[in-house]
Amino acid sequence: MPRVPESPVGGGLGAPFGAVAPGPPGQPTRGWTITPSLGISETFNDNIFFTSRNKQSDWITNVNAGLAVAVDTARLQGGLNYQAGYNFYANTDNQSGLTLNGAGNFLFTVIPDHVFVSTRGSANTQPFGTALNPQAQTQTGTGNLFRTYSFQVSPYGLYRFGGTATAFAGYVFQYVDQNPVNNRSSTQGLSPFEQLLQQRVNTFSTSYSSNQVYVGARTGEDWGKLAMQGTLSGTWFEGDGLYEGAYRNLALLETRYAFLPTIAGLVEIGYERERFNTVPRTDIDGPVWAVGARLTPNPDSLIIVKYGRSNGFNSWRLNGNFAVGVRTTVFATYQETLTTSALNAGDLLSTTTLDPLGNPIDAQTGAPVLPGLASQILGAPGVLFRQKQGTAGISQTWSRDTISLTATYLDSVPYASAANAVRQRVSIKTTSIGLTWSHALTPLTSMLVFGSYAMNTTTFDDVAVRRGGNDFNSINAGATIFTSLSPTVGVAFTYQFNWRDNPTGFGAQLDSGDAIQNIFTASLRKSF
Repeated sequence: MPRVPESPVGGGLGAPFGAVAPGPPGQPTRGWTITPSLGISETFNDNIFFTSRNKQSDWITNVNAGLAVAVDTARLQGGLNYQAGYNFYANTDNQSGLTLNGAGNFLFTVIPDHVFVSTRGSANTQPFGTALNPQAQTQTGTGNLFRTYSFQVSPYGLYRFGGTATAFAGYVFQYVDQNPVNNRSSTQGLSPFEQLLQQRVNTFSTSYSSNQVYVGARTGEDWGKLAMQGTLSGTWFEGDGLYEGAYRNLALLETRYAFLPTIAGLVEIGYERERFNTVPRTDIDGPVWAVGARLTPNPDSLIIVKYGRSNGFNSWRLNGNFAVGVRTTVFATYQETLTTSALNAGDLLSTTTLDPLGNPIDAQTGAPVLPGLASQILGAPGVLFRQKQGTAGISQTWSRDTISLTATYLDSVPYASAANAVRQRVSIKTTSIGLTWSHALTPLTSMLVFGSYAMNTTTFDDVAVRRGGNDFNSINAGATIFTSLSPTVGVAFTYQFNWRDNPTGFGAQLDSGDAIQNIFTASLRKSF
């Protein structure tokens, strides 16, 4: 649920997904800055469907328009950066389609210090395979693309009782939609994992909208070392399948006591009611609680660790970002939730913001967030999963170099299925490690080298198959060189290599042999 903002939200936006930034990173804005841009790219992919047999190569032309907006006025703060384009496939024209990428958020002050309206939105176009390697560099020069749209608008009000307390109330409307960009009428060109899902699901599309109402109060600075917040929240979902008649209601009291300036204890207690339209029906009705600690070892670090009960089970929760000096940052996250791919996308929209370079980061700790984590269970819209998700990494920044090493772990086990998806039971486990290195070759030219390795295990257990699985590994690696021809014109050249080994277990006969994919892209962008 939205936290009471102690400073305006929506700042720090930059240039996500390669769009043109509205200004130098970190530079404060005054008033409005609007930067439109046009881009064109040409891609050659020697295996657009990433298969080991019946390979198809293609030339893909992408024409796109971008809009970057930054605003910083007395009433409105925030920004957006979106690109809308179209992929033209020379040989497989049924893969041609619209691509949308970008993000934005704004905070509008209706009555200073009292009434606000917050809006957030994102659009992401990515290959299906990214769901099985969350650290793969997203690129659209391939087949079988999916779009994820998410949008949120939240009017809310505050009233401060001096330094004693702050009361707040608000409403949140959220909409999430996931659907294929191109033709999915057959299994042509699908990976074994996609083919098995296609046999069990009529469509890969899913969407929902939700309405949330919340009220609460938070203690003020007069309470000294003790801080408390009580919240009542009700969320109702609208949609087909498991979202029909679904809701999440929560009453929660959170307390924090600062034993030392850098160490605070956390205690939470409350009650939840949660229902989803599954078979058997997901109906959770019981207490929630958590105990933990909040550590702030230095002004640039924040570590929150908890153990407690929510969603009907006990689990750990970790969210931390630790600055080691001025150049090195260590981060780690872990959570266990009941979720779907669409709910993942909605939660990501609510809990992340963008850094000055346009990279998604956690709004609370500033730790980097991988957008691919939200789509790991893409293609299974009728199933509610119990998902364990963790990341850990280290990043180091120098005057001309930035190096990041990240490891991820995701384990999604079916919890319950919608009535129209009772035959679809697939468990997905992914472990990956990724490395990125950016280097400024000259003041006008930079290079990005990236690579990731993922190990996947998918297990099917349904009426049709009884029991089976797929185990395979994948590699994503490549490099990009970007250079500025002028202050408003830039060119980029990218080579990307993808590999997937021969899957083992059930389904291997669908696509035996290793799959290799080489992608070459040249792009040009002009800003105005």
